[in-house]
Amino acid sequence: MTSRLRASALKLLVLLGVCAQAPAALADAYPSRSIRIVVPYAAGGGADAMARLAAERLQVHLKQPVVVDNRPGAGSVIGSDIVAKARPDGYTLLFNIPALVQAPALQPSVPFDPVRDFVPITTFVSAPVWLSVSASRLKAADFAAFKDEVQKGPARNRLEYGSWGPGTTNHLYGELLLKSLNIQAVHVPYKGSAPAMLALAGGETAFMLVDYITLRPHVESGSVRIMASTGVRRHKLTPDVPTLAELGYPGFESVGWGAFFAPKDTPTDVVAKLQSVIAEITREPQVVEKMVSLGYEPGGKPQAEFAREVQGDQERWRRTIQTIGFKPN
Repeated sequence: MTSRLRASALKLLVLLGVCAQAPAALADAYPSRSIRIVVPYAAGGGADAMARLAAERLQVHLKQPVVVDNRPGAGSVIGSDIVAKARPDGYTLLFNIPALVQAPALQPSVPFDPVRDFVPITTFVSAPVWLSVSASRLKAADFAAFKDEVQKGPARNRLEYGSWGPGTTNHLYGELLLKSLNIQAVHVPYKGSAPAMLALAGGETAFMLVDYITLRPHVESGSVRIMASTGVRRHKLTPDVPTLAELGYPGFESVGWGAFFAPKDTPTDVVAKLQSVIAEITREPQVVEKMVSLGYEPGGKPQAEFAREVQGDQERWRRTIQTIGFKPN
């Protein structure tokens, strides 16, 4: 081999070595510019509040600007689709709740697949919803008494339950509860959690499945009583309240989560770094205190575990929506 050929071969080997190290070098450099978190809901709600809390701490940990971009509409589909079609480089992320996996069964056409088109990164918060009754409408103090009252009591033929809109989690769970107990009730949708909660507290509706932060002041005032919760284990905030699953009612195992997703094909090293940093944030005392005060449990699940949960939740919600006979508009 001539000296010129040997030199060329050496240059090629060096170049190949640099190329092999390039992905790792890129991942090590992430992030090198600002990150956008798309929240597919209006500003001011629970998902928005948690996304902004996460963004504030991510800026500190990642040493780059982190911007929350509210893109509400179509039951979170508009904002989610923006992220599904974004460049998979870790600079556009989605913060969403289970509406992401419910959407395909609730709407006639969704332009993405929640499992195939996203990489679940990790949870930031999670929480069940609590089955609660209006103290002025129902006498029940526990679930057994509630069941007896709505099935056999004088109120059984004039029940209403509230939600904050058709196709929302508390509407779907409300319909599943009617099926499970073989009772009838009129669904009354409200424009948001505040008016729905006021209706329950004031006796306009008889029961509702609702988050704890919305519920708490009315429980403390005595205008509302808690009967049970969703999920597979009792919540730390209400350790004396049984889950519907432990009471023998299947289909109520899923809890709500607020979680991060990236577009499919986002580099695994970038996803791993984001999961690690977000998990670290969920262990910070001031963050935990804020979450708990709002009725949430801190997240930070391993990426693979959360990915399995997303797949399981999509199938559970598909079955629930099929069971209750909900038809897309």
